[in-house]
Amino acid sequence: MNRTQAFIVRMNKAEMQALDKKVKRTGMSREGYVRTLCNNKTPVELPPADYYALIREVRALGNNLHQIAYKANAQGLLDTPLFKHHADNITAVADKLTAVCLPRDNG
Repeated sequence: MNRTQAFIVRMNKAEMQALDKKVKRTGMSREGYVRTLCNNKTPVELPPADYYALIREVRALGNNLHQIAYKANAQGLLDTPLFKHHADNITAVADKLTAVCLPRDNG
């Protein structure tokens, strides 16, 4: 998009610090932050630093469970309902982490 219009907003030091703090939590530029607000959307904060590591761990657990299930099934030892229960629990944990750490955009 070609943005050719600009405006200046004057702030005191405390106001600018408050704006910069909010902008930093989103990972956006000041301009992007203000445009988001002008479009009646709430800027979304970045997830906590350890979010992606936690998601990787949960997904690794799911992969391990699937590998165990593959071997157990090959030997005729798989308890399918129990496996599905645990697999669904792992998926639910990953979904809850995402819901808590990555709030939806309200626009």
